[in-house]
Amino acid sequence: MRNRWFHLPTLHTALHHEKKVSWLELFYDLVFVAAIIQLGDTLSTDVTNQHAVLFPLVKFAVLFAPIWLAWTGFTFFANRFDVDDFLHRLLVFGSMFSVAAMAIASREAIGGDPLVYTVGFASAQFLIAAMYFRAWKQVPEARAYSRYWGIIFAVGGVLWAASLLLPQPFNYVVWAVGLLGVMSGPISRFSRELTEQFPIDMEHLSERYGLLTIIVLGESFVKVLSYLTDNHGPQTEYLLKGYFVLMITCCIWWLYFDDVAGAKVREQRGAWIVWLYGHLPLTMAITAAGVAMKKTLTFDFSLPADDAYRWLVAATLALTFFSVGIVDSVTERRQAELSDRSRVNVRLFSALAILLLGQIGASMSAGLFLAIVAILCLAQVVFDMMMSPLEDREVETLDIAEVAKRREKGEAVGSLRRDIRETVRRGAPADLRRDLYFFFMQGTWTRLMFVMTFMYLVLNVVFAALFLLEPGSIKIGQTFSEAFFFSVQTMSTIGYGVLSPATDYGNMLVTAEAAVGVFGAALATGLMFAKASRPQASVLFSEPMVISQREGQPTLMFRAGNARGNEVVEATISVNALVDDISPEGHHIRRIMDMKVIRDRSPIFSLSWTVMHVIDEDSPLFGVDLHSPSCPVLSIIVTMIGHDSTYGQQTFARHMYRPEDTRINHRFVDVISQLEDGRLLIDFTHFHETEAEATT
Repeated sequence: MRNRWFHLPTLHTALHHEKKVSWLELFYDLVFVAAIIQLGDTLSTDVTNQHAVLFPLVKFAVLFAPIWLAWTGFTFFANRFDVDDFLHRLLVFGSMFSVAAMAIASREAIGGDPLVYTVGFASAQFLIAAMYFRAWKQVPEARAYSRYWGIIFAVGGVLWAASLLLPQPFNYVVWAVGLLGVMSGPISRFSRELTEQFPIDMEHLSERYGLLTIIVLGESFVKVLSYLTDNHGPQTEYLLKGYFVLMITCCIWWLYFDDVAGAKVREQRGAWIVWLYGHLPLTMAITAAGVAMKKTLTFDFSLPADDAYRWLVAATLALTFFSVGIVDSVTERRQAELSDRSRVNVRLFSALAILLLGQIGASMSAGLFLAIVAILCLAQVVFDMMMSPLEDREVETLDIAEVAKRREKGEAVGSLRRDIRETVRRGAPADLRRDLYFFFMQGTWTRLMFVMTFMYLVLNVVFAALFLLEPGSIKIGQTFSEAFFFSVQTMSTIGYGVLSPATDYGNMLVTAEAAVGVFGAALATGLMFAKASRPQASVLFSEPMVISQREGQPTLMFRAGNARGNEVVEATISVNALVDDISPEGHHIRRIMDMKVIRDRSPIFSLSWTVMHVIDEDSPLFGVDLHSPSCPVLSIIVTMIGHDSTYGQQTFARHMYRPEDTRINHRFVDVISQLEDGRLLIDFTHFHETEAEATT
């Protein structure tokens, strides 16, 4: 039992026990809820009063960074040390009061009275330094680490306190120096050596930054719902607008917690530092996006959006996607089907597309502008689901010893006898995962057509935006819809009518888009032709296998039929058994054993083929009860290869039988008969039917 008045801090690293977020950390986060809401209100007021977005965003970033750094400083201390006594709580409460003072004084901090804000952040740094100096004194094994970070935060606090002695704007220069000094702390060689000596608990950090993201995402709901409550009440029109813009917030949540929070930081030099500081612009952008969502409620969807508010939406969402791309560049998805480069490219392309929308948004209605933004956000969600359809979670697995115990007890283990094609792959290297060509070829036609259609529309939207960057680049066309349809004509090489390029810039874009159209059409044509021209085998395998006597020997039989009826020349078939085998030394291996068939070749396979395997002493099925729970045979694999005369290519078919698919003392019903005119008839309606024969 620990003394609640006083106990020594203990060092925690990733090699120790799993660290959970404490109640004190959650309570500490509450003051940041208030601080973030206050900063959001300041940004909202500045954008409204100045009818501009650049300076308010810069001011917001300058005020947001110290608050984020104060939260990060305490979070890293809590990640490294376990302590929760009376003195530590007093230090944490003091830090909370310092951040609260910063939130209250944020409106006057830039260009007004920076005294309270400066004292607040200086105090917050001194208190974090005090936590580290206490650990330096009381945790001998971590003195080098505690001394380093204690000095870093103490020097940062001194610089901010010293800035009070300087007139504006020189005090802001000292602010920047102090911030950069603290933020450069993890980059130094000495700090990297300390990190190797005392590994960071990334699971705890990931959870903490996820909680902070939840806080800043909640600001969107607070601002939208408060605006609707204060100004319009439960009016259907405004409720629908509110739900529409909050859908964008839901997409951001999905993007972070399915991508960033669900990814593992790469084990390479500096990766976790990029991950860490990538969260600064990400958290700041999400907070500002909450303000932008509130501003969109003032839009008249039939008129162009206000310039400042439109740019606020575009800039914050673009920064969000860009920041996610930066974090994605140093992380890897554990259950992704596509390489991690695809994630980064999609995020960066989306950021550029939204910035283009901000530039040309004056040429379209606010409703169309928000609709395109929402589609781009939803596309991130769809892409995330397509590239990672399996959730990454721990599942119950059985080793071979457990399987053997279950079989000895007579328990069924049929759930383990699944088709080998259903194998779940975990932890495959990113570079060896599916590329886009493989992704489309293995996917459905719906996937290919959806992606191609979406990319066609997106590219036309992008080129329409590029045309509108220079007014007059299109003869007569001035609106977004005219630029979009002009882009369609260019990309599809339809030819021009009333609309045509009018400037050198327009002609250069036409040249570039024509090239993109040619290459895109060639790529789409190649993919569709390759997918459509792949030979599809029409071999139908009987659902059951049968074991019956043939020439006095037990024989395993199944049959294959050519459902299409074309000629498959020089067809060959191979049958193998997948068997669980444990050596006398206890080594487990799954062996593939050949099963000889009476006839493994057919010069022309156009009707039906009954494949027979004699179960003798050389057979892997000899003495095996296929219906027993302890049966070592997992599956029987059948492969047929032949030359398809229709496609003029080699075709193949594969089928897997499970032991329970076997019917003992049965034989197949005959399906081949003769018509009156002499032609043969094969009746596939009875292809899978069997009948019992006399017991042997």
